[in-house]
Amino acid sequence: MSHRLPPLNGLRAFEAAARHLSFKIAARELGVTSGAVSQQVKALEATLQVELFRRLPRGLLLTDIGQAYLPDLSEAFRIISKSTEAIAPALPARKLKIGISEQLKTHLPANWPIPSDALSAHVGKPVVTTDLELVRSGDLDGLLQLQQVAAHGLSNEKVAAIKMPTVTEPIYYICPVGLAGCRQSRVLVSSLISVFSDVG
Repeated sequence: MSHRLPPLNGLRAFEAAARHLSFKIAARELGVTSGAVSQQVKALEATLQVELFRRLPRGLLLTDIGQAYLPDLSEAFRIISKSTEAIAPALPARKLKIGISEQLKTHLPANWPIPSDALSAHVGKPVVTTDLELVRSGDLDGLLQLQQVAAHGLSNEKVAAIKMPTVTEPIYYICPVGLAGCRQSRVLVSSLISVFSDVG
């Protein structure tokens, strides 16, 4: 069977840019320049002879065709990633760059395990910050803090509602919607839930 496949780099560029609705954030995820992502998407559109994005002065919007293409493409990459991990679990993935708010950090034990052994393959050493613009711009992949955030394009996942002498409110992991379902984010959240359960 001969598969009808456009260039893989173009597909990866489109899928990442479509999840983030940003060439810049997609470029950070893929480790290339935003210009490279834009050119790869343009080349893909030329190959397919369809328009996948509407390019606006302040961002991107998916066309109806792009919206229809994204779910199957994301699922295909998820299946490839899962199959690859099954046969090559040591294949390195990009580590998430996360922040932790000062307010949360001061309430936690000094030896609180971030990153713990379970996380170290997926998460780098966190920086202390409360600047959500770092998450919006892609300079950070996510932020752990005590407040939920109501902002377009950001996902809030409750990691824990632990009761310690100094912490009685929920802890949230805030990240771009486009990263919320990725393997590293899933590992981070499940590991943090386990960590907080042990702490509490």
